[in-house]
Amino acid sequence: MDRQDRQVKPLEASPPSLRGEITRALLFVFGGTGVLAIIQAVLPFTASFMQVGLALILLQVPNWVLPRDKTAEALGVTFAIGDWRRGLALGGAAILIVFPLFVGGFHLVYTQLLERPVSWDAEKLLRWEEDLELAPVRPCGRSDVSVWTQDEQLWVVATPQAELAVRLDVDASARLIRCGTSGPIVGRAVARSNDGAWHPPKGQGVWFDLAAHHGFHLELSDGDKAVPSDRIRLGAKSVAASDDGKVGGSRDLWWLLAYIVIHLGLVALPEEHFFRGYLMSRLDVALGTPRRLLGVPVGWGLVLSALFFALLHPILIPGPHRLLVFFPALLFGWLRRKQGALGAAILVHAMSNVLLAIVSRMYG
Repeated sequence: MDRQDRQVKPLEASPPSLRGEITRALLFVFGGTGVLAIIQAVLPFTASFMQVGLALILLQVPNWVLPRDKTAEALGVTFAIGDWRRGLALGGAAILIVFPLFVGGFHLVYTQLLERPVSWDAEKLLRWEEDLELAPVRPCGRSDVSVWTQDEQLWVVATPQAELAVRLDVDASARLIRCGTSGPIVGRAVARSNDGAWHPPKGQGVWFDLAAHHGFHLELSDGDKAVPSDRIRLGAKSVAASDDGKVGGSRDLWWLLAYIVIHLGLVALPEEHFFRGYLMSRLDVALGTPRRLLGVPVGWGLVLSALFFALLHPILIPGPHRLLVFFPALLFGWLRRKQGALGAAILVHAMSNVLLAIVSRMYG
């Protein structure tokens, strides 16, 4: 039995220093995340950097608050990945048991309760680059040209001042986009002009059906000049284009590999480092682990760390559904206590995010 599998006895009276330490850690994490959310709201183009900022906060806060005169082991804290073979075996077993149950429950909720259509088609796993994905907030009436993809569609919306000309390198059906009070609405079909470009009215746009294509290249001009790169904003995160007047994209499976790497190193690792490595460990020291769950000693630290984990999620990406991460967080905490390290929890955490990204694309 690993040392971490042994029951932790609570301190007879949780000292003010420990309570204060945990409180400071939570204030740093939630306060820092709140600042990131404000920056993101004021400067939407910074959204793609917010996860990096959050990762740095989660990795550094334990260093700021833990006593310097004791080792992490003496404090009951672990940031170790642990033996990779045991972590892989434990995480793999959890995946084989839990993931089929999740997919079944997801299917029932979406088909029976939400009445959403389902189509398991490998073609749906093809995805545009993250910078292009999904519409920006209020794409109409902006001072820059908005370009984004959604499913098999490409959207381009002009500024109210621009005489926009849109040239596309593939043969695709196009429709005008009308910007109303409720946002962009796809309207009537429209053909290229004699110069080979589409010319939407000022403040309006053009929509392309790219179902038959896995890539595109756009050239955007205002009059006879290319639209400057800092006046072209891409996707929901409003990322600036890399070249004046030019936007390109491809729809493939490479996003999945990048998604796995990002969610292992930039999402799961820092989140497990703080919430299970630090917070649950310190709560267990304060509150003990008087009960056993499937042979593993647990206590209120498991529940409270999962609760704070869930409460953090809607700050950067709002939505009540984000609170549902409370339930998988209980599994991550159990895995951390079972292994005595973070390896299995990080693996299952990252693969859970990947599974959700895959499954959600199969439902209309």
